[in-house]
Amino acid sequence: MSHQNSWLKNGLHRTFTGKVSGKEILDSNLALHGDPRFDRIDYVLNDFLSIDGFEITIGDVNIISTVDNVAAISKNNLKIAIVANNTELLQWIDAYLEMMQGSRYTAAVFSQHDDALKWVEQE
Repeated sequence: MSHQNSWLKNGLHRTFTGKVSGKEILDSNLALHGDPRFDRIDYVLNDFLSIDGFEITIGDVNIISTVDNVAAISKNNLKIAIVANNTELLQWIDAYLEMMQGSRYTAAVFSQHDDALKWVEQE
C-alpha cells in the first residue's frame, strides 16, 4: 500500500500501487488539502492501474466524498481524474462520482492514462 505524488505546474499526478485502502486515499486527500501547492493546481490525476488490490467500504467512500466536498468550498475549481480498470474498484469509483454530483469539483473516470491527461488539460 503506497502512493507517489508527482507535482506539476498546474496539477498533481498520484500513482497508487500495492493494496490500496480507503484510509490511504483519505489520508492522501487530507495531506493534499493541507499542502500549500493545492491552491495553485487545476487538477488531480489519480492513477490506480498498478494496484494489486483494494480494501474500500461504502463508509470510506462517504467520508472521502464529504472531505472533498468540504475542500471544494474554499477551492472552487478542481478536476479529479481517476484512472482505473479493476472492475470491483470501478464500482467504488462510480459511488464516489455519484456522491460528487453537484460539487464544485468535476470528477471523471478513465480506463487509460492518456485519456485522463487530455481531459485534465482541457480548459
